[in-house]
Amino acid sequence: MELVRCLVGSGTLATMALVGALGATHPRVLAAADPPWQPPPCGEARAGDASTAAGSGTAWYRLDPVLDEGGSLAGQRLTVGLVGGPARHLDLAPESFASGPVGGVVLVGDDDGAETRLRLLDVARGCATAVGREAEAVVRGALLASDGSTVWEHRVNRVTRADEGVWRRPVAGGPSARVLPGLPANGRFGPTFVTELSWAADGRLGVSSCGERACRTRVMDPATGRVDAFEGTGLLVGVHGDRALVHGVCAGLPCPIEAVDLRTGRRSVLVEEAGLASVDGSGAGSLVFETAAGQLAVLDLGSGRRSHVTADAGLLPVRQTSAATSGAETPGGAVLVAPRGRVGQPSAAQHVDPATHAAVSLGEVLK
Repeated sequence: MELVRCLVGSGTLATMALVGALGATHPRVLAAADPPWQPPPCGEARAGDASTAAGSGTAWYRLDPVLDEGGSLAGQRLTVGLVGGPARHLDLAPESFASGPVGGVVLVGDDDGAETRLRLLDVARGCATAVGREAEAVVRGALLASDGSTVWEHRVNRVTRADEGVWRRPVAGGPSARVLPGLPANGRFGPTFVTELSWAADGRLGVSSCGERACRTRVMDPATGRVDAFEGTGLLVGVHGDRALVHGVCAGLPCPIEAVDLRTGRRSVLVEEAGLASVDGSGAGSLVFETAAGQLAVLDLGSGRRSHVTADAGLLPVRQTSAATSGAETPGGAVLVAPRGRVGQPSAAQHVDPATHAAVSLGEVLK
C-alpha cells in the first residue's frame, strides 16, 4: 500500500502517525491461511452463521498486511471475533481499513482500484450489511456514529489523491453530503500523508491531517456545525471540553502532550514526555498515557492529578481512530490498552477503569 511506504520513509510526524495506527511495533506479516470467511447479508443470516457464539459479547478486530512471494503488499487480512470465542478472517484489497467496533459492529472499507465498498460487519451475528459504494473518490478511512445511523468518511480524489474532505453517509440509504472541505496543499506542513478521524466523548468529530512537518486539525460539532481549527501540532490525542489534547511536534515518541484551547488557541504542556496516549470516552476527563519509563499513567484533566495505572507490564493505549489497525469495544468508553498498543490476541487486551485506574479484562463490566 503506497500510504504505508510513504509513511515509513518520511520521518517525523508521518512516522508517528504510522506508529499510532499500528501500535508500538510492526504488525505481523501473514502468508496464505485457511479459506477466508464470506459473511452472508444480515437479512439472510441464520443462527448457525454466527462465528463467535461462545464469546463474551465483546467484539474486537485486527487488520494485518499480507505479502506476496516477492515481499510486496498483496492485500490485508481482517480478523474479527468476540473475546473468549473463535475468530474468523476476511481477505481484503491492499487499500483497506476497518474501525470500531460500535455496538458489536466493525466498519470495513476496501478499494479495488475502481470503487470503495463499505460494509458493516456484525460480529456476533456473523453477517454483513452493505452501506454503499464510492467510485468517484477513494474512501481512505471512516468511522461509524455511536448510534449506528451514519458513516463519517474521509475521501481523496481517485486520480490526483487530493484531499476531498469529510463526508457523511446515512446507513439507511440516501445521498451522502460533504460536511468539511478538503485541505489545500501547504508547503509549511509538507504533503498530507494521513488524515485521522476520531470521536470525542460528547460526539464531536476530530479530523487531524498530518504531513511530514506538522498536523492541521479541525474539531467539528455535528449537532451545531461549529468547527474549531488549529495547526502546527502533532497528532490529535483527544478532545475534552474546550481543550484539544495533542502530541507536540517532535521527531518521535516520547513527546510532550499539549492542551490547545479551542476558543483562544492558547497552548500549555500537560505531560513533558509521553508515548502512546488516549482520552477516555466516558466524559470523565482522563488521559491515559505511556510514561518515558514505559509505564502506564493517568492524568485527571479536571484536577491535574497524576497517578499510576495498575496494569500488566507492556500494556499501552490503543488509538481508536479511523487509521487504527486494531480495536475492541470497551464499556463506558474506557481506554483500551494492549501489549505494545495493539490488539494482537484479545485475551491479552484490557481496559482502564476510569474510577479505579486499574486495568481489567475485556468483557468485564465496569461498576
